[in-house]
Amino acid sequence: MRRAICGRKNEEGVVFTVKGIDPSGRVMTFACGTDEQAMEKTWELVRRGFREIMVADPKGKEMSAAAFERSLDIDWGE
Repeated sequence: MRRAICGRKNEEGVVFTVKGIDPSGRVMTFACGTDEQAMEKTWELVRRGFREIMVADPKGKEMSAAAFERSLDIDWGE
């Protein structure tokens, strides 16, 4: 499993972990310092053809990328 850093840890050291399977079948993990960075990383992975994208919050609770995005309760201005 490969691991990469997505941005920097925030002041509190909170880390979100984004995992997915790349097009060649390898599991890759990315550490993101904020929820916004994690959300942007999920979008990037979708564009790059990753599948089974999961996000773990700082407490370790895992959820799908779609569930994570909904949990952020973002007002898209609609």
